[in-house]
Amino acid sequence: MGEDEERGSEDGIAGPPVEVKIDQPCISCGGRSVVNMVTNLDIPYLGAAMQTTYMCRDCGFRHSDLIALENKGPMRYEATVSGTDDLDLRVVRSNSGTIRIPELGVDIEPGIASESFITNAEGILERVGEVISTLMADAEQDVHQKCNALLGELEMMKRGERQFRLVVEDPYGNSAIIGDGVVMTRMSEKEAEGLQKGEITFNYRPLDTGRHDTDGGPEGF
Repeated sequence: MGEDEERGSEDGIAGPPVEVKIDQPCISCGGRSVVNMVTNLDIPYLGAAMQTTYMCRDCGFRHSDLIALENKGPMRYEATVSGTDDLDLRVVRSNSGTIRIPELGVDIEPGIASESFITNAEGILERVGEVISTLMADAEQDVHQKCNALLGELEMMKRGERQFRLVVEDPYGNSAIIGDGVVMTRMSEKEAEGLQKGEITFNYRPLDTGRHDTDGGPEGF
């Protein structure tokens, strides 16, 4: 546990990756060694999907996207993580998915450069910790203390000492939590309209002071 799985995980691969050379300069370095890797996937509970990975062989820049080929409409997945075994719950997150951990007051919402990934519940905690650590770097003292407290809570969660809920929402149904005890709910169109679909944002809601949004901060996802 604890390691994000490589994009294009061997689990659920429905065919060999297809590499397509792109006759355009890299959007990062301007080099001409750009390819697009397309992989067909068959993901449990999510169904047929296609993963595309834009890669520059000159500078290493890459960007992945996960496209579900079976449209389920807006969906919410919820799971309770109450011990170390639950940290293995599989999480499929497309670039339109929102991840929430209500006990921490943390929402991770999609941004312009969001990548899709396949990981587990512990991998989500690791990603949240990386973003919080980045925010701490130049934070004022009060925010620094709150972030430090959040990191302490994350460590307890990773050791299975604190129960928490993991929520994944996607207006297009392209994200999911996979495993025992996961509750799947179809969202209403009104609920789906309230979800982020592409603006860069990392929202942190301190539990003791109400919602506090930090827009435009490090995305990390």
